[in-house]
Amino acid sequence: MIKKTISASFFVLLLWQVGAQAVTDDQLAVIRELGSLNGIALHCNGLAETQRIKRALVSFLPKRRQLGELFDHQTNQSFMAFMKENASCPSPQTLAQEVDESLRKLESVYSAP
Repeated sequence: MIKKTISASFFVLLLWQVGAQAVTDDQLAVIRELGSLNGIALHCNGLAETQRIKRALVSFLPKRRQLGELFDHQTNQSFMAFMKENASCPSPQTLAQEVDESLRKLESVYSAP
């Protein structure tokens, strides 16, 4: 329960700090999605995928510390959950496809006017 409260508080704080620059739910969702995939890639030794994700974030995201912190927070949550659940790593092809799909979403939501 405390962990959910901390996560919710972090999210509210993030929205408050980023509020001056409009950030949509879709934009935040794709950052969280990429953070989750990054955590899996880190756990599964998908170095090429982590590099692709980070290059795309640098290219498309506004230079806001809070957005990077959201990504890092989600990466950590995903990595820890993956270990706790003792999940199986996806095949490199499956992971690459999931990253490709999320990167298309990132480009779409951050290139729209």
